[in-house]
Amino acid sequence: MHRPVLSGLALLTLATTACSDDGGVNTAATGAPAATTTTVIAASTSVTAPQVTDAPVTTDQPAPAGGYTSVIVADIVDNPDLDPFERTITTRLDKAGLPGASLLVVQHGVLVEQEAWGDYDLDTIVPIASASKWLSAATIMTVVEEGLLSLDEPISSYIPQLRGQVGTITLRQLLSFTSGLTDDGRVPCITDPTSTMQDCAAKLLAGGVVHPPGTKFRYGSEHLYLAGALAEYVTGVPFAQLFRERIAVPLGMDHTAFLQSGSGGQYEDVTNPNPAGGAVSTLGDYGRFLEMIVHGGLAPDGTRLLQEASVAEMQADQTVGVPVTSAAAFRVNEQTPYGLGEWLDWTDEAGAAIVISSDGKFGFRPWIDRQNDLYGVYLIYDNGQGYVDGDPDAGANTDDEVVTSGNWVFVDVAEALGGSLPEVKHPNPR
Repeated sequence: MHRPVLSGLALLTLATTACSDDGGVNTAATGAPAATTTTVIAASTSVTAPQVTDAPVTTDQPAPAGGYTSVIVADIVDNPDLDPFERTITTRLDKAGLPGASLLVVQHGVLVEQEAWGDYDLDTIVPIASASKWLSAATIMTVVEEGLLSLDEPISSYIPQLRGQVGTITLRQLLSFTSGLTDDGRVPCITDPTSTMQDCAAKLLAGGVVHPPGTKFRYGSEHLYLAGALAEYVTGVPFAQLFRERIAVPLGMDHTAFLQSGSGGQYEDVTNPNPAGGAVSTLGDYGRFLEMIVHGGLAPDGTRLLQEASVAEMQADQTVGVPVTSAAAFRVNEQTPYGLGEWLDWTDEAGAAIVISSDGKFGFRPWIDRQNDLYGVYLIYDNGQGYVDGDPDAGANTDDEVVTSGNWVFVDVAEALGGSLPEVKHPNPR
């Protein structure tokens, strides 16, 4: 296979001495830009004033052959049923001193809520931190479908020089955070704007493992970073470009991109993105991604971006029998199951996913709620002003901290629309 610009990883002789402790986990998107309402990716995109309605938005346009008509449009939908939720959020924004937030909800295939509050509008771009993981996992699964990577082959199949336990790691373990790789905080090049993914991945591999692969779940950037570097290596395409070509462009995600790590906002010449936490996006862009997932991997024009089997694999519990040892406190307490690049926040008695999400440390929360036939995006950028449930770096919440984001968003939205979620999140013992 021709790998013209990414051959450095395979040419290195890598040390595989294992580290002895688990260390800390740092998933912060270092150097992430502040939220902005300026279109910074698709400069030619013209923005028109959105229509405002309190009714669900539908369209009379016929669906393309083999596809569907996207319901993610530019209209503001102010749903009266969600007014109490709006009051809760805007009150918390004021208390925390945050500039705004927004919410998109699609239920039964209809856009039932799309609204921004405060200084935000529907085009506000924010760093999405760990919500990047869902995008990256989908991108990497396209490479698996192409046959260039396998979920269950050891990575030494692609890097024969690897020796010891690090060579036995599989892509499935990387995408489910059970690889055992040394913590990202010990590999500074992950957030170094002067580095490349290939050079940094070699250093990450040289750090070895802190526990045998497949034995523990530890939340961190290191797993997806290496998975992204492998996808980059076998395709010969830089990871940021791979995401753009295979996911963003087909879905019209014009305001979503991976930035150069540590650059503070570099969108071009991205040689060192962080697949686990380095993207920015908007309400509608991420909504289009979820719409594709809900449609089993299809883009609106009928283009298949992912096979249904790949979507199902991503949503299956990949951590059965594996303890969650390092993550946000509530996830360790609940032992929340994980798929491939996404949390399984609620599961049924058989262990199948009811609610799937990929929340970010700054509060951005995309989710799919199967029980109530809805999906949604809650967009906020809380970089320490309030308290975000799910921030793996945050301590226990104190009474004087304003909770600005959490899995309660899923519950409140479902109940506002006349539904509910189970009190017991995981009735099937793990």
